[in-house]
Amino acid sequence: MDGLETKPGFTSLNPLSAPSAPAPALPPAASAGTKRKRDTQPKFYAVRVGKEPGVYHTWLECLDQVRGFPKSVFKSFPSMTEAQAFIAGERDLTNGVDAAGKLGMPQKWYGVRSGRVPGVYTSWQGVLDQIRGWKGPKHKMFKTRAEAELFVKEGAHGMNGHGSAVESIESNGMPNKKKAKITIKPDPDFHEHIDYLPGEAPLDGAEDDFDATITLSHTDPATSLRFKTEKERSRTTYSVARPARLAPIRIYTDGSSLANGRAEAMAGVGVYFGPGDGRNVSEGLQGTKQTNQRAEVTAVLRALEACPKDRRVVILTDSRYAINCCSEWFRKWRANGWVNAAGKSVENRDLIQKVVDNLEERLRMNEHRHVESDEEDEADDGESNGVAQNGGAKGYWERGPAGVKFVWVKGHAKDPGNEAADGLATAGARGARELVEADENF
Repeated sequence: MDGLETKPGFTSLNPLSAPSAPAPALPPAASAGTKRKRDTQPKFYAVRVGKEPGVYHTWLECLDQVRGFPKSVFKSFPSMTEAQAFIAGERDLTNGVDAAGKLGMPQKWYGVRSGRVPGVYTSWQGVLDQIRGWKGPKHKMFKTRAEAELFVKEGAHGMNGHGSAVESIESNGMPNKKKAKITIKPDPDFHEHIDYLPGEAPLDGAEDDFDATITLSHTDPATSLRFKTEKERSRTTYSVARPARLAPIRIYTDGSSLANGRAEAMAGVGVYFGPGDGRNVSEGLQGTKQTNQRAEVTAVLRALEACPKDRRVVILTDSRYAINCCSEWFRKWRANGWVNAAGKSVENRDLIQKVVDNLEERLRMNEHRHVESDEEDEADDGESNGVAQNGGAKGYWERGPAGVKFVWVKGHAKDPGNEAADGLATAGARGARELVEADENF
């Protein structure tokens, strides 16, 4: 036979190679105390799933290919033709062995009523070829061929009936009338009686061809997929709602002064990025003036220093004083030489000017950039838990792709972010007071 590759005791399915003479088969040893008649007929061992699929002439060679190989499929045959047919995936009806190597399994018949080529098929792969990508497929598995043929025939009769109805409507000569719409309800027994392996069932309603009911198996080395347990299927999962690049950085700030207005006052600064965030700040206020207003403006400054200068930022604070100083009042003060309407020097000018300098630097650094989309430019304009300055109008510093938006939130109103920032500020003030008291007692 030309076209079969040969090795000692091995015949490949490569059509460009040639066979070798079959070696005598070595049957397994008989059990103790039992005499078996030696079978002198040659055997062909077909390995369909193994280390190296092919036809082997000895049991030992076949054993080398399947031993230790997960879910190996092999069988002996009296002729080369039957062995090659088994490897090619044809069914061995005499012994109940199908192409997947399932021994003793009854024949299954698949009726495809609606698909590319309606008919009766004997393999699930053949069914998939007809229904995959087909709109509204209908198929069902049966134990007998007659039942499968009847299923397909009933579908054909149903379609013929609908076809004649459509033809009669069209032949009535009523062009202004709408044609009757035919709705074929899906078969409720769509996948009834079909035992699918993990990852092989049709993905009805699945997104992106991903079956959410299966997962990787880490315990069974023989299989790579398994069905999820009930607990795994009901587990809550989280996903990103929108691209992170469009989301501004939200920062809560607050200041606190223990015994505010008195000589022994001690102030603290609180900046809250999020739970467990390493950028969170809780520290005492520096300098001799330990007022609540200086602590609130300092918290805004520390927030700006901690975040990137090329990202949009939303600063949420319960201090209208800090918002107005940094976004409104500073323009008149600076034009008047940092003198207020009463002709006095502006309080906390040193801190306010540092905040303004930081904001102006952000604008200069991002002048070459442009707002990438209207979505980014309008991102987070409507705060659900706060009110923007000027009744929602765009603030002075909200220009450009790295703009800063100030949002006022009501203090002590159970806002989680505001309460967290207040706690950080209070802890910073208490820590500073403890250090001063310890230094005085030293």
